[in-house]
Amino acid sequence: MLTVDEQLDQALSKIKSLEADAQASAGLLSEAGTNAEQLTLQITELQTQCERLNAEVLAAKQNTTTLGQEKGDLEKRVAELTTRNTELVAKEQDIERRASLRLAELTAATGTQEPAAVTPQGDQQADDLVTRFKAIDDPKEQTTFWRSLTPQQQAQILTATA
Repeated sequence: MLTVDEQLDQALSKIKSLEADAQASAGLLSEAGTNAEQLTLQITELQTQCERLNAEVLAAKQNTTTLGQEKGDLEKRVAELTTRNTELVAKEQDIERRASLRLAELTAATGTQEPAAVTPQGDQQADDLVTRFKAIDDPKEQTTFWRSLTPQQQAQILTATA
């Protein structure tokens, strides 16, 4: 059997061991509390970021919808302008045709001593245009020249080369 002093030493030793364990547990609890606070802060920051990103997504969706509507409006406007342009080209051709007819009437009514510069295919301008167009070898230059012509001049070239 152990003496009282030995039992006291064992009890003190157990107390010191338990105190050490308690201090270690307190340190772990303190560290866990600190980690929990940091994680809580991170969760709060991530929730804030999530809310901000959700707001940005909503704004982007609204912007996409608005841009889609604007695109539709612009496409309608382009269609209207294209139609108007076609109408104006037709009116211009009609005006030119009527002006030519009126000029022919006036010339016929007043008479002229100068012969008109025409060919079996049409007037001299058409021959000049065809000659200039055929003289261009580079397709890019031909395209540029073609686009610089009025619809009437293009028609003259097409008629003359047909």
